[in-house]
Amino acid sequence: MTSARNVGPAIRPCGPVRNRGAVVAVVLAIALAGTGCGLSQPTEAVPVATSTTSSSSSSPSSPSPASSHAPTASPKAAPETAAIAAFVKLVTKGNLAYQATFRGRSRHTTTRLPVKGTIAVSGRDYRVTAVFTFSNGSASVDHRYVGGKAWVRFNGGKWQALAGFKPAASMSPFALVSGVGAVRYVGTKKVGAKTLYEVQIPSVPLHPSLIPATNLSKETVTRGVLQLLIDGAGRPVSGAATIDGTGRVSGQLQEIVIELNLTFSKVGQRVTVSAP
Repeated sequence: MTSARNVGPAIRPCGPVRNRGAVVAVVLAIALAGTGCGLSQPTEAVPVATSTTSSSSSSPSSPSPASSHAPTASPKAAPETAAIAAFVKLVTKGNLAYQATFRGRSRHTTTRLPVKGTIAVSGRDYRVTAVFTFSNGSASVDHRYVGGKAWVRFNGGKWQALAGFKPAASMSPFALVSGVGAVRYVGTKKVGAKTLYEVQIPSVPLHPSLIPATNLSKETVTRGVLQLLIDGAGRPVSGAATIDGTGRVSGQLQEIVIELNLTFSKVGQRVTVSAP
């Protein structure tokens, strides 16, 4: 049986060395048209189906009888419900700051690329730095979004502005969470003496368009999911992201699956994200 690794073209890193020189400017000038090694406008992730703790309601045909006694206090919310509510409040208030490190891989039809990097978030602003390991060396990418403007550079080269970058394409891990309806409760997990709550949210912390490859183009995302552990106060602790998509490698359509393990730190502390 033929190995999948031997079918179709392999993905190639940006440039023979870490700095691509003049090629960067030419490629990024038309990046939004989908050229490889440039940040083509990311497609918005398709949110996963979500559900929240169900609540019963009285039937319209069966009105509640009048009560003759004083109202009682509302029952205390279940721990997981309170944690989810706290998480949503935390990530939607617009000023949350934190950092995250990640490790994982980008799987393609013919290639498996180890990747590691960092994410820093301050309110709506964020930066993503990643290093991909190819068979013949490594290549890096830096992406920033500050004050509604976006930039990218590859292999430590010149920063290029990305005109038309939309907030909906944000790679901030919690950018797609707009309310409790976007959070699906999975279960509880004991980590040492702590009880953590596992939830699932839509998320694209690393878009395939950031893969630093010269022969990769027309990258899309079809689904992005983050399995996240939060504590009782709603603070993120760690998670596992899966980003499903496609791209053309030397013109051939291939599946792209990015899998990342994230660890969060400095949640609620001062984190600086500045324009390049």
